[in-house]
Amino acid sequence: MINVGFIGAGALANAMHYPSVAAFEDVTIAAICDLNPERLNTTAEKYQVAHRYTEYRRMLDEVDLDAVYVIMPPVFLKPIVLDCLAAGKHVFMEKPPGASVADAQEMADAARAHDRLTMVAFNRRFACVVVEAKRFIDDRGPITQCLVEFHKYHIGNARWEYYGTGMFETDIIHVVDLLRHFGGEVTDVEAYVQTWYSDQENVFNALLRFESGATGILTANRASGTRYERFEVHGHGIAAYIRAPEMAEIYKDGESQPFILRGSVLVGNEQPYRTYGFFDENRHFIDCITTGRQPMTNLDDAVKTRMLVDRILEAGRHRAG
Repeated sequence: MINVGFIGAGALANAMHYPSVAAFEDVTIAAICDLNPERLNTTAEKYQVAHRYTEYRRMLDEVDLDAVYVIMPPVFLKPIVLDCLAAGKHVFMEKPPGASVADAQEMADAARAHDRLTMVAFNRRFACVVVEAKRFIDDRGPITQCLVEFHKYHIGNARWEYYGTGMFETDIIHVVDLLRHFGGEVTDVEAYVQTWYSDQENVFNALLRFESGATGILTANRASGTRYERFEVHGHGIAAYIRAPEMAEIYKDGESQPFILRGSVLVGNEQPYRTYGFFDENRHFIDCITTGRQPMTNLDDAVKTRMLVDRILEAGRHRAG
């Protein structure tokens, strides 16, 4: 039995991570910590957790834990993660991995020094329609091109100071990571970063070249009309058009009608924490603890995504300047 503790009992943790972990028969949620007693007790009552703390160091000292989930904004992550690693715990954390590349690198170095496993919650990699669509593409060889788009309506309320970093680093990093997942490591970046109807950077477009020679395209607009997320992956006579977590359309060899993958059908459940990859990323983390292997989205890998985020921003700001 794997004993885990949670640091953080907010909305995202309760919507996605707690129900995922609670469903695993080989895992016990042994302790919860949150600064807000109401959130703490509500969550602990729901999952019948007796050990409750408002100070996480006491939890680390008093409860025998194999791993700790740190589910909170990036500005608060680094000192907590470093303490958990020093206490000998494996660590799962929400993205992004800290407020900067330096934060992510320091945590990655500490994980290696303490020989602990880490995982950053890039859930799109684990969304069932992404997993299955990627398998269809990869079965035919290397990709030729991929595209990620991730738009939202954030005019007038796009304030991110609480997170200690900007919206590209905090949110759009999800699809930057997916570019690496689809195409591999990046050699060249061209980008535009713009400000529209706001006092913050909120329109981002980039063209990338991967080591394989394939190309990647990113478009993300936070002055748009609604939340819209879509991915394309093109390979050898095959293309996948993905609307995670709902569906993916697979076209092959000139066929006019696609083969359709539906997220709710693939997992037998319509709950977003199942279709959008949260359940499967948590299962992956637990399985890695059991087998002793580093998770796919470990901190060393996440540093590469975080570095690519900065490369895109720097290229776009240089061009704008």
